Amino acid sequence: MKTLLTNLIKRKTIFATVLALTIFGAVYGFAATLNVGANTLSAGNATVASCESTGTPTGTYALAYDTTLAAYKISTITVTGLDAACATKSVSVTLTSSSGGTNLATITGTVPAGGGSLALTPGSPIAASTVSGVSVAING
Repeated sequence: MKTLLTNLIKRKTIFATVLALTIFGAVYGFAATLNVGANTLSAGNATVASCESTGTPTGTYALAYDTTLAAYKISTITVTGLDAACATKSVSVTLTSSSGGTNLATITGTVPAGGGSLALTPGSPIAASTVSGVSVAING
């Protein structure tokens, strides 16, 4: 009976050790997939200041009637409030839909020297009625 209990305790100890190492490895692996650096953070959805020191860039869009769509479309997207310290960095503007916040389009450009504003044009027609949000990110 004593050897049976000893063997059972050894098996439980080995099982607990293997389980603890597996959990530790999984947590370490998930943490390693986060891309955290001085200018980027690639997990979640939050405003992370890097080169912007005087405010937050904002995105607005203009409309134009499209006869092919028989509706108004997004003709240009203007990003304002870009700091000069962000010059030559990549800007991505994401248009999200009113149905579930799905990504309709992402348009990219480069912050001009001296900062200020940037005008972007979508590559394909996007019906204005489907757009509910504009997100601006400075990358790099």
